[in-house]
Amino acid sequence: MPFIENPQKPDGLPVVPLWINGAIHPTSGKDDLFPVVSSIQNKPIHYAVSATSETAVLAVESAAASLISWRKTTPSHRRALLLKAASVLESKKEEVMRTQMAETSCPEGFARFNMGSTAWMREIAAATSQLKGTVAQNLGEANGEEGEGLSLVVREPIGVVLIIPPWNGAVILPVRAISMALAAGCSIVVKASELCPRTHHLLLEAFEEAGIPPGVINMIQVKREDAAAVTEAIVAHKAVRKVDFIGSAAIGSKIGQLCAKYLKPVLMELGGKGPAVVLEDADLENAARLCAMGAIMDHGQLCFSTERIIVHRGIYDAFVKHLTTAFSAMPTAGDAVTRQSAKASFTYAQDKGATFLAGGLQYLSETSLKPTLVTNVSRDARIFDEETFGPSASVYMAEDDDDAVEKANDSAYGLNAGVHSQSWEHAFAIAKRLEYGQVHINNVTCTDAPGVAIQGVKGSGWGSSNSIWGIEEFTVQKSIYFHPTGGLGMFEKH
Repeated sequence: MPFIENPQKPDGLPVVPLWINGAIHPTSGKDDLFPVVSSIQNKPIHYAVSATSETAVLAVESAAASLISWRKTTPSHRRALLLKAASVLESKKEEVMRTQMAETSCPEGFARFNMGSTAWMREIAAATSQLKGTVAQNLGEANGEEGEGLSLVVREPIGVVLIIPPWNGAVILPVRAISMALAAGCSIVVKASELCPRTHHLLLEAFEEAGIPPGVINMIQVKREDAAAVTEAIVAHKAVRKVDFIGSAAIGSKIGQLCAKYLKPVLMELGGKGPAVVLEDADLENAARLCAMGAIMDHGQLCFSTERIIVHRGIYDAFVKHLTTAFSAMPTAGDAVTRQSAKASFTYAQDKGATFLAGGLQYLSETSLKPTLVTNVSRDARIFDEETFGPSASVYMAEDDDDAVEKANDSAYGLNAGVHSQSWEHAFAIAKRLEYGQVHINNVTCTDAPGVAIQGVKGSGWGSSNSIWGIEEFTVQKSIYFHPTGGLGMFEKH
């Protein structure tokens, strides 16, 4: 959907609207606008209308009204619309990339990677064919006797869903969430990120152009200081039946408490402190390159980033030489806000005795930190088990396999991990012992595949995304019993 004119600001920059019931929500001179700022340009590039609790409720009511007919559509119908939306999004590739880069300051390579989200859309579309119920052979009575009736267990859409996507992974993550909910037959309210609302609205545009009925997807955004009140107004609404949140563990905890207050289930993919375990039989040069890539990709602003590198004592010195070389050669870019936060974490770690093998408290530019490799990290330093969200990793020495596993699992998080070994049997044995939802052998930690379930454990969230696993997150199982006509119940028989 297009920008709207901006009569309120002297700079005349365009405005991202609210999208409710298949149309731009009418605006007035009293609407509250907030600037969307490019950290690279250090100035607003456009504005966005900030939703109120009242307009948020309108978005929920629109979704609830559309659900009446949308939930009745067949999986094949929804599959066709998702496939068409994927094609439309591909046709907008350059515009979406430019917008994501402008709003989030991500590098072009990462923006291009995000456009691979259409593969996730197509996999989710294909997985609609796996939406199946089950038929029990017959009804079993409480006393063990077989009944003569029939029972079915069917899957139905859970209802209206609130989706809260992040600004990092600004295309692939909201596209995945929206596609899973739509495939299940749910209608949606998206609370777009206040940092990249235009990017998220371009994704909505692709679904609308594909023919998604009005009101099935509604999109709002809200300035940060009003976000808590607006989010609660949505979650509290009786029509909202589930929340999908992707973001930090700190905000995830607040969302989880809010959902508990109103007894609403929530799918959460939160932060990580991903370890890469380098075993004695690893290809050291290749493992070092992959560990560095995993730490630096999208300037470390990924929950899947490699944050901790755990190395066997026998190869530690040789490996660290390769790793330091790899880190020093890695290019990066960054966001001014996360740059400052990461630098503060490094400063605190240094005060607690940490040393830098590469990088440190050095800027490459106004928005970029130099790729940083840290060692001698104290347990009471923030970076010991807190995401830096910057281009960095910490290195630890392990005495043996058991010590490596213990150090890898010594985290509140459990999202992604890696194991490096030239023996798949050895790597597999270690992978089975790691308390993480995904373990990648001989690859970067920040990777995913459309046809494989992804989930966090421990403090990294709960529930599954991708393919049929993600679709089923937005369904409920209903048991339907066909009792014999005129038959006696078990209480009357005995």
